[in-house]
Amino acid sequence: MAYVIKATFDNGNNGIVESKNGKTSTSFEGEGMSPYDLFLSGYSSCLHATFKGIADKKRIPFAGVTYDVVGVKREEVPTLLKELTTTITFTGVPKEKEKAIEKSMALAERYCSISATINMIAEMKFDIIFK
Repeated sequence: MAYVIKATFDNGNNGIVESKNGKTSTSFEGEGMSPYDLFLSGYSSCLHATFKGIADKKRIPFAGVTYDVVGVKREEVPTLLKELTTTITFTGVPKEKEKAIEKSMALAERYCSISATINMIAEMKFDIIFK
């Protein structure tokens, strides 16, 4: 499967990234999402899509979920990620389904392709909260 994007920039660092699914602003100067903002957004979206597929197959209910992602880069060049912390907060999960959510998220962390890629270069930490 091929993914196609188009990135168009002015003569500085401001640009628009487009795909068949939508577009967003990007910038190194704060007038759009930075490259790492976009990267971490892609990671959280991939993780969620993978989790949702697993949860649907297992018929695990939840009302909503929020992913708070913090990426810390190395100081040395290239400044790859060294640590990625993801706090996942679920709402509307029946108490008896919390363990099933945790197991499903562990599977999602393993099978999300972007998560697997990041895991090759960075220490990954996860925390699941139920509200």
